[in-house]
Parts: sequence; C-alpha cells; structure tokens
Amino acid sequence: MPLPRRTATIVMLLLLFGTHAAQAQEIFRSIPDTVAPEAHGDVKTRTGGHRVNFPVDPATLSQKLSAVLSEACANLEFNQRRKDRYFIPVTPPGQKRMRFGYAQGNGLNLYDPKNLRGQDQAYLFYLDGTSECRVYVYAMP
Repeated sequence: MPLPRRTATIVMLLLLFGTHAAQAQEIFRSIPDTVAPEAHGDVKTRTGGHRVNFPVDPATLSQKLSAVLSEACANLEFNQRRKDRYFIPVTPPGQKRMRFGYAQGNGLNLYDPKNLRGQDQAYLFYLDGTSECRVYVYAMP
C-alpha cells in the first residue's frame, strides 16, 4: 500500500535534511580548538571614563547633598555634559561602592544653562539623568 503523496514528500525531506545536518555536525567537530571562540570572562558594566582623584570623605557625603541642584538635575537643568566621562568611586559606611559622576564649576563636563554653578566647586552626580538624581557639592582643594 503506497504512502500518500504528502507523507512521502515529508519523509524524503527529512531524509535529505537529516544527511546534511549530520555532515554539518562532522564539519563542526573537525574545527580545531585553536580556531574555536574563547569563553568570555565576567561581564563588566559601566566601563570607560576617567577616574578622578578627588578627596571625598564618605562619612560626610550626606551633608554635602544640595537639594536645589538635585532638583535642577532631575529637571535636566544642571547635569554632566557627558555622563560618567569622569567618575569617582566612593564607599559610604555600611554600603556598597558607589560610582559618582564628576564635574567642576569652571565648566569641566558641566551642563548649566541657568548658571547655578559656583566657580571653585566640584560636583558629584549620582543617578544623573533620572528623576532620582542627587548632586553633592564640594569645595575645590
């Protein structure tokens, strides 16, 4: 009893593709380890930028928070010109290390259309570009 035409076609296609799949597996098995891609290491995020050596006392960080500049930052009126171009890593007591963006009152990496900056001040930005933006103000050493 012959198979229906559709079933016969499906069987033929499976046999045809099955042999090609087996040939492809043989080719991939024969690739030497020197050509095989390397396993990637740990995934790193937030790379790039320049680390700034600036003295920040983590214990006094909350005292340096500026409510006015933080609100302006959340409204995109006082921000880093290029986010995380310059950064300072700080480890507050009892917390994980935090990465702050850095800008200076002389205009270095600072977007300030309303001229809210002070000339001899440094600004640390946390969560810049979000509604939770916080700006900390330090006097330049």
